Amino acid sequence: MKTVRIQSYGYGSNCWVIIDEESGEYVLIDPSPTGAAFLEFIEKRELRREDLKYILLTHGHFDHITGADEIRDVTGAPLAIHEADADFLTDSDKNAYKYFFREELVMRPAEIILHDGDVLNLGKNEIRVVSTPGHSEGSVCFFTDEIIYTGDTLFDRSIGRTDLVGGNQAKLEDSLRYLISLEKDYLIYPGHGSVSTLSKQLKFNPYLYGGNL
Repeated sequence: MKTVRIQSYGYGSNCWVIIDEESGEYVLIDPSPTGAAFLEFIEKRELRREDLKYILLTHGHFDHITGADEIRDVTGAPLAIHEADADFLTDSDKNAYKYFFREELVMRPAEIILHDGDVLNLGKNEIRVVSTPGHSEGSVCFFTDEIIYTGDTLFDRSIGRTDLVGGNQAKLEDSLRYLISLEKDYLIYPGHGSVSTLSKQLKFNPYLYGGNL
């Protein structure tokens, strides 16, 4: 599988696309681009609209969902979000758009509700859903064999904030303890910022090293 990034609306959020080159199927994680940007991307990559299997959300904050309806409209692909963040899509207070912009941002409800431990298929590959609450109650990480798509739970040299709806510092710390307990040195593809690895975060992330957890 190959992972590539699409430019977002401008909130600095990462939209990841996982492509199974054997089957031609692909998955989009955190649909922050416009529909037009998405179509331009798949045209350049020679991907078909109908091969978008899932649109996956690591959580429900506005900067990760802004293109959800547009991309669903042009592909027909289902949107999936953890049950605890499902109502963020239809509530501008919960998705924090009203908090920052004093305006409404409302999306259609998700077609798929995710739970901890769910497994999604992409070609012959699997994407595993792991609940990592803290940044929001319904925050999840998506695991493949080599990569963790961490959303706003873990960044390169930083971690997610906990002062928005559903945030909980103690739960975030528990989620981070789980991630750093993993024996495998996964690549980290975060919701903002640069790609990294778990081992680098243990060395250089001030929130993780030195006994801060």
